Amino acid sequence: MIWNLVDSGAMDGFKNMAYDLGLLSNVKDIPILRFYEWNPPALSIGRFQNTRDINFSYLKDHNFDLVRRPSGGRAVLHHDELTYSIVLPASMSSKSVTEVYLFISQAIVEGLKSAGLKCEISQDKKENYSRFSACFAVSSIYEIVLDGKKLVGSAQVRRDGKILQHGSIPVISHVEEYANCFSLDEIEREKLLIKLNSSMTSVGEYLNLTIGELKEFIKSGFQKILNVDFRPLQISFDVDEYVQEAKVWA
Repeated sequence: MIWNLVDSGAMDGFKNMAYDLGLLSNVKDIPILRFYEWNPPALSIGRFQNTRDINFSYLKDHNFDLVRRPSGGRAVLHHDELTYSIVLPASMSSKSVTEVYLFISQAIVEGLKSAGLKCEISQDKKENYSRFSACFAVSSIYEIVLDGKKLVGSAQVRRDGKILQHGSIPVISHVEEYANCFSLDEIEREKLLIKLNSSMTSVGEYLNLTIGELKEFIKSGFQKILNVDFRPLQISFDVDEYVQEAKVWA
């Protein structure tokens, strides 16, 4: 099976989300795997997530972008990480949300295992409730965990029969900065810190891998599990056309 591959490097949060939207709008018959990074760091919030507990002052003072994802879910701090996105054409839309999560997770897990990370796919359903707005404070079924902690946080959206799933693979957790992105009193901030320290992990806690090495391992997982051959995608579209959707209005 042929998949297209896009490695767009590091961009700001608005262009990153716009690029995903552009790929989703322009995908034809061939699935796309995209790798990207964030410069400057950014807090992304889910499409329907309220901003009432976001610490705008902290984000501004530290030059962090605040962007809205086209997908659902809770807030993710993108800082020292590799992000992936998968764009699937309408011909693959018969698969359910969880079926797509599962086969993507299987491929990523295979790649991470080949790097030496003993990951697993969580069989636990999403927690019924969490007071926290942080994605990595909550686990979901078919997400990737390592030693019982969440390693990859992913979210999905479907439009016109096409599917976009993107996910965060932290190389460094940055738990303190993550907690500071929310407007909490000292007691609630400490509870969030405890929760994040117990619920999330990162590649760098186990291995010293470069981003380039991590990409190659993940590609190998897709090649093995899904029998994928990658070819570089040359595509041109106006990123600015999609930036407006990524903006957050307080």
